[in-house]
Amino acid sequence: MKQFIVLAAVLPIMMVFVMQTAYDQKNSYGISLIHDMVYVAKEEAKSEGSFTPAIQSRLRKNLSKALSLPPGEIVIACREEDSMIYYRVEVPIKDVIAGNGLFGIKDKDNSYMYVIDSCTVAKKAEEESEEDCEDEE
Repeated sequence: MKQFIVLAAVLPIMMVFVMQTAYDQKNSYGISLIHDMVYVAKEEAKSEGSFTPAIQSRLRKNLSKALSLPPGEIVIACREEDSMIYYRVEVPIKDVIAGNGLFGIKDKDNSYMYVIDSCTVAKKAEEESEEDCEDEE
């Protein structure tokens, strides 16, 4: 009987470790999706010369659909300086720790914001300057 009581106490804790592996794989897959979608949007913005509202809207919609998040939780900020495009994409990652209730972690604390903060060169500006040089000759 003593062994059964010990098993009943230890089994839920052991199951959390098994479940955590699945949570980590799910979150890693979500992060790779975020990277892929942001890369595609960056390349589109590069060719357009800026992060247009259409590109931002499409990125927000795609991330929302792929990660099952409300579009309002995804934050996209971008600015242009000289011929550079600076962008920042923030996406919440939820259910980070398995068995959070067992450890006393609230659902709202069981998440974090995944942030991609980067920049790229606007190709459109480069192409225009090259065309201007050709016209002068």
